Amino acid sequence: MQRNPRRKKRVTLRDVAKHAGVSPKTVSNVLNDWPYVSDETRRRVQASIDALGYRQSILAASLRTGRTKTIGVVIPDITNPFFGQVVRGCEDVLYNAGYSIFLCNTNEDAAKERTYLDILANRRVDGLLLFGAHSSSEELTAAVHGEIPIVAEDSPAESDNTTVIDIDNSAGAAMAVRHLLDLGHKRIAHLGGPSERAAANGRHEGYQQALEAAGVDYDPALVIRCKPTMRGGYHAALQLLGDEQPAALFCYNDLMAIGAMVACRRLGLEIPDDVAIVGFDDIAMASLVTPILTTVRVQQYEMGRLASELLLKRLGDDEEVPGRVKVPVELIVRGSCGAKRMSSLQVSLILERLLDSDLVDLAPCESDESHVASQASCVTPDS
Repeated sequence: MQRNPRRKKRVTLRDVAKHAGVSPKTVSNVLNDWPYVSDETRRRVQASIDALGYRQSILAASLRTGRTKTIGVVIPDITNPFFGQVVRGCEDVLYNAGYSIFLCNTNEDAAKERTYLDILANRRVDGLLLFGAHSSSEELTAAVHGEIPIVAEDSPAESDNTTVIDIDNSAGAAMAVRHLLDLGHKRIAHLGGPSERAAANGRHEGYQQALEAAGVDYDPALVIRCKPTMRGGYHAALQLLGDEQPAALFCYNDLMAIGAMVACRRLGLEIPDDVAIVGFDDIAMASLVTPILTTVRVQQYEMGRLASELLLKRLGDDEEVPGRVKVPVELIVRGSCGAKRMSSLQVSLILERLLDSDLVDLAPCESDESHVASQASCVTPDS
C-alpha cells in the first residue's frame, strides 16, 4: 500500500522574516502596507515572500484589523437573470475595493434567508447586501446583532445601520398599466408576486392606482399572486385566460410575463392581437422572445454597483450615507403590446449588441424601440 506523501510544512511569517533578514514585525508592516518601510526593505521582504510561496492568513489578519474583507450577498432566486446582473454589479465594485463575497440563494424561502443571515453574521462578514429580502427591520437587526452595516433592496427594513434601495415599483407599474389603458384596454389582469415581497406589493399598488385614476373598477378576480418564475406565470396565465379572458396582462416580472406568453401560445392566442402583455425588469430574455416583450426597465447592473458603493460608504463611517435611495424606472414599449415589428436589420443589430455587451444590456437601441405609447401601433381594444 502506497503511503501518503508527507504534507508540506506551511510557510509562516517568521520563516519570511528569517529569509529576508528582518523582524516579523517588519514583515507584518510590509503585508499591511505600512508607509514607514523603506523601498529596499519592502523589496527584500517581497522577494522572500515570492521565493517561499508565503500566503497571508486571512483569519490572522482579521483578528488584527477587526475586518474580514468579506461581504455577504443574499438573493432570492439565482436562476433569475435579473439578480445575475445585480450581483455582477456588486462584485465589480467590491472586487476593486479588495473585498470577496459570500453569495447566498434563498430560493424565495424566508426561513432559509434567516438561516443565511445567522451564518453570515457568524462568519463575521464586514457588511451585507440583501436583494428581495423577506425579513423585517427587527429580524434583520436581530440577525446581525445590530453590528453589521446593511444595504437592502425590496425591503421594509429601516434602521441606523441600514440603507434601503427602493425601485420605484408603484410608479413603474402605473406607467405600464396606463400604457395598456391608452391602447384602449379596460380588462387588464395582474400576475402579481408574493405578498411577502415589498416590490410585489408596490407593483400591485401601482396597478390599482392606474385603474382607479382611469375610472376602471378594480376586480380582485383579475389578480393572481404566484411565485415569480416562468412556471408561476405560465400556470397563473392559464387560470386567467378562460372564457372571460382579459385583454391584457401586467406581470410582476419578465420571467412571469414570458411564462404567460407560453400559456397564450398553448391556448392558441395571438400576442398582442388577442392578449397584450407587459413585464417588469427588462432582463436579457425580454429582447429575445417573439414578440419582443414590453417591459419596465430597471438598470440592474447599475443598481448592484450603487448598493455596493453605499455599503462601502457605511464601512468607511461616511456620515452622509442616506437611509433610503430611490431607483428610477423606464417603460420600454415593444411588440408584446402592439409596438411596430422590427426589421431583420434591427434584429441583427440587437444580436450584435448581445455579443458585444456580454448580456449586460440586450435592449434595442433608441431607434429600434418605442418609449412612448403614441408610437405604438393600434391593438384591438376590448369592447
